[in-house]
Amino acid sequence: MHGLNRITALAVWLLCLFFHGAFTAHADAAPDRAGSAGEVEMICHPGRTCYPKVFVPTTTFLPVESDQVVPAGLHIRLNLGTGGREAKFIDPADDEGAAVYVDTDKKLDLSATGPDHSDLVVVPDEDTRNEEASIRNGGRGNETDSPRVQVVPPPADEETLKPNPHLSTTDREAFNAAASVLAEKSPSQSALTDALQKLSDVSHEPEYGVKLVETSLHRLIGIISSSSYAPAMRSSAAITLGNSLQNNAVALSRVKKLLGGETKEVILKPLLDALIDETDMVLTRRLMFALSKAVRVHHGKRDVISLDGLAVLEIVYIRTKDLTLRGKIVAFLQDEFLDADMMEPEVAEGGTGGRGSQKIIKGEDNLSGWCEVLQKDLIGRSNTEGKGDLDSQTKVLETLKALKQKYGDNCKAREGLREWLAAELERVGSDEGDNEWIQVPLEDVNNGFFH
Repeated sequence: MHGLNRITALAVWLLCLFFHGAFTAHADAAPDRAGSAGEVEMICHPGRTCYPKVFVPTTTFLPVESDQVVPAGLHIRLNLGTGGREAKFIDPADDEGAAVYVDTDKKLDLSATGPDHSDLVVVPDEDTRNEEASIRNGGRGNETDSPRVQVVPPPADEETLKPNPHLSTTDREAFNAAASVLAEKSPSQSALTDALQKLSDVSHEPEYGVKLVETSLHRLIGIISSSSYAPAMRSSAAITLGNSLQNNAVALSRVKKLLGGETKEVILKPLLDALIDETDMVLTRRLMFALSKAVRVHHGKRDVISLDGLAVLEIVYIRTKDLTLRGKIVAFLQDEFLDADMMEPEVAEGGTGGRGSQKIIKGEDNLSGWCEVLQKDLIGRSNTEGKGDLDSQTKVLETLKALKQKYGDNCKAREGLREWLAAELERVGSDEGDNEWIQVPLEDVNNGFFH
């Protein structure tokens, strides 16, 4: 009996020892877990200062290292001087479509957000779309302008578009409901407003873009071109059209199939007519966005020229005081009519030229008159203006440089340009921070005209 008590006591002592050890280990481990949660993972390279693996944004643009992870929902731009990326928090005051530019091989699964054939995709920011792009706020921010790089589409074959497996049943049901409202003959104003808002948010999805072209192309154009609709509704319709066509070779091919030679009259002419008549600032930007995507339809550039579209854009450019709109117009001119890498030759219908070569259509695309227009714009800008105008200014400078390269002596320096460039270079050089992205185009224009 005495032996049994001794064994029982030993067992109790061992159990106590076990639970004490477990409790001690748990208590000691807790601080370690808390400490590891607060640690910032760093990336270190020989001879360089270490930096966080996850980019830490601020309210100003900062360089993004090539191996850093960029959080979603930031305003990211390409530094033209260094070739590197820069990022910051999105500023609602910019009043621009928020887009995040990411490399597909440096981001988690993004196959749902862009065409497989592009090395660069555009990811619309959800917070900006929901908060800034309400139709009650003029449809701001829903258009997702693609980066100014050439995208080589796959063959315009309907079979190249595969359904996106990442779209949920709920997403598809919401899209189908909105598209059904758009297709109705006489929907209520509130229902149409909500439907357009939803479609402007999701139409960048290629699958949805194709379906909208098939079912609602004429309807969208009718809303865009009619002053009987509120500017906010027309803005959302223009965003929906532009997003549906952007980087979507199948949608563009479907437009050609549906309209054939009527594309000019059905799409491009109404957009140009609306642009020259419109005075609402936000709507005019959205019309320009839609035009910049619709021009990629077969023979679109030739049709814009034949409709005197370049003259229309010049009128709009001179008339508007909106520097953002001016930036969109000059970017369109450079991408479609000045940048050889972006332009696609238009082949004449009905055959080829001599010895089987393609006959290239040459329209009346003389842009030399824009040389004076852009110089007058720049000279009229104060050298003390805030940085909010620099994005627009950079686009104007790039286009002016391209005009000078194309037209040479026919693009002469306007009085006051040399002085303005010198003052702007001095101002930019005296500012703290990385201003190379604006300094480079300033120097390029100065060298092109005066060296």
